[in-house]
Amino acid sequence: MMRIVSLAPSHTEILFFLGLGEQVAGVTAHCDYPPEAKSKERIGFFACPDMGKIVALRPDLIVAYGKLHRDHAEELRGAGLRVWDFFPRTVEELLGGMEMLVDMTGAGGKGLSAVDSLRQRVCEIKEKTRDIPKPGVFFLMFDRPATTPGPASCQYDALCLAGVSLLPAEQKLSFTFVSRDRLVEFDPEIIVSCGRSPGRAERKRCPGCRVENPPCRRDVSSLLESPYLAGTRAVMNRRVYTIPCHWLCRPGPRLVEGIERLSGLFH
Repeated sequence: MMRIVSLAPSHTEILFFLGLGEQVAGVTAHCDYPPEAKSKERIGFFACPDMGKIVALRPDLIVAYGKLHRDHAEELRGAGLRVWDFFPRTVEELLGGMEMLVDMTGAGGKGLSAVDSLRQRVCEIKEKTRDIPKPGVFFLMFDRPATTPGPASCQYDALCLAGVSLLPAEQKLSFTFVSRDRLVEFDPEIIVSCGRSPGRAERKRCPGCRVENPPCRRDVSSLLESPYLAGTRAVMNRRVYTIPCHWLCRPGPRLVEGIERLSGLFH
């Protein structure tokens, strides 16, 4: 049986979704879904994995996450370990990467069937949103400085699939900083941010998190009162929403559910 180490929460979700949970030998301290992942050996933080622990697990495959793990991947390859770098920038790249992982791991028909089910749901979303009006939407990531996804990101593509118009940006950017003037000029009809639902307690900080104002702790009232967002159509019409992080910010199987829910929210 193959031994696999995941260096990202999204990759861990994908591995379990494909039926490879028993083959997962190690995950990061941030890998909290599915619940079964919490029982796996911890190999450090998402942004700072422990090389010694990874090597000690003697994995057959390590699934890394783009530039964030570039140096770690080189070190692990130097130690003779197999590393696959997976950083999807579109929903199609995400689905295609899942199929590649099925092939690499021998997940077989069960894994391919799982991916096919996601692909079918994406096709249904495209059909529903193809000919409907697309409202202007602004997704707020970090706010110091204000940041939004760029065209070279899975978040941007997922939002487009949900049937909206986004702030234009250079195609090569995975995120972009947005000035107050630029936001006012765009004047979004809807503003979305990661955050907590009304009435829910603040989420515990993720291991190692030192962000002054974590996006996952935002609520709608704080967004409505934000000077940065003031005066936009979204705020004036109170079309400002907070969503769970996994709806959009984890490029894994639950992203498709997020697109479905966002499409319903927007339309």
